[in-house]
Amino acid sequence: FWTIISAIAAMGTTDSAGDSAFLGSLTVKMMRERFPLRNEGGVVHHKSIYHGAISIGSPEPQRFRVVFDTGSGHLVVPSVMCKDGTCQSHRRYKRRKSLTAYDINVDGTPVAPKDGRDQLSVTFGTGEIVGVFVHDRVCLAGKVARQGARANSMLQTGHVVAGAEPPTEDDGESDIDDAGSQKPDSDTGGCLDLRFITAVAMSDHPYSLFSFDGIFGLGPLGLSQAKEFNLVETGAPGGAWQVDYEKTKMFGVFLAVSNKEDSEITFGGYKTEHMAEGAHLIWNPGAESEQEHWILKIKSITAGGVRLPYCDDGTCRALVDTGMSLLGIPSG
Repeated sequence: FWTIISAIAAMGTTDSAGDSAFLGSLTVKMMRERFPLRNEGGVVHHKSIYHGAISIGSPEPQRFRVVFDTGSGHLVVPSVMCKDGTCQSHRRYKRRKSLTAYDINVDGTPVAPKDGRDQLSVTFGTGEIVGVFVHDRVCLAGKVARQGARANSMLQTGHVVAGAEPPTEDDGESDIDDAGSQKPDSDTGGCLDLRFITAVAMSDHPYSLFSFDGIFGLGPLGLSQAKEFNLVETGAPGGAWQVDYEKTKMFGVFLAVSNKEDSEITFGGYKTEHMAEGAHLIWNPGAESEQEHWILKIKSITAGGVRLPYCDDGTCRALVDTGMSLLGIPSG
């Protein structure tokens, strides 16, 4: 298995950090989806995508499956305003069906009827979307821990276009509905008010290949247009999970490699049960203080028991990206 733990607050000892995962943290189960990548000598190599369930809006929640992606900084879901075939093959967000939703510009100001509105063009690895901004109630379909108890990368780049012509919203339906989506657990929590992006255009590649609907960015604040878009920054203050202060921006990702275990992401801590028996947690500080990605210093790379010379000069850095399924290094 892989266990990834990330935090941007000062950390305590290993024991205290582990204990706090059960003081009101939120755990969301994820499903592993595999895609054949290539066939070499009869051996089929696969890439994996892990995605979980969320809902948006009220009083009738609109359900989506999203990849929790540390390489980006926004929640992005298809909009009903998007007429692309790629959008229509996924669940699409209908802002008019939510009583808690309103259209906003990038700075959070409401959009007046028929006014132009800000748009964002975003590139995620090999894919591209164009989206507009919305404010609504977002719920993570997770279990709350009660007191006492590809090689496609999703790395984000983009820019805002101010005052663009507003897309036309309609009451159209997606080619799929909620019948196939995972319903939240009966013991649910993880709701907060959040700014996010609804895509009005999406490239066919790679989104047409995936069954998940959107991307939930877990990157540092530098990847978000504002703090109010960033789940890591706003999750605990917004009431999505309740933990000790030093754990509010911590999350742990467990990626299972077989069907014998459940993949999951825990907000507000991590689960020691996913660590190997006798293992100790080692903290690796971020390589840069004002970073736009989760960047770590790499001491060395070993392949097949042989240490490679790539990092001997001490300058190696690596992104920790849950939206990517493989380890990648420069060629040549």
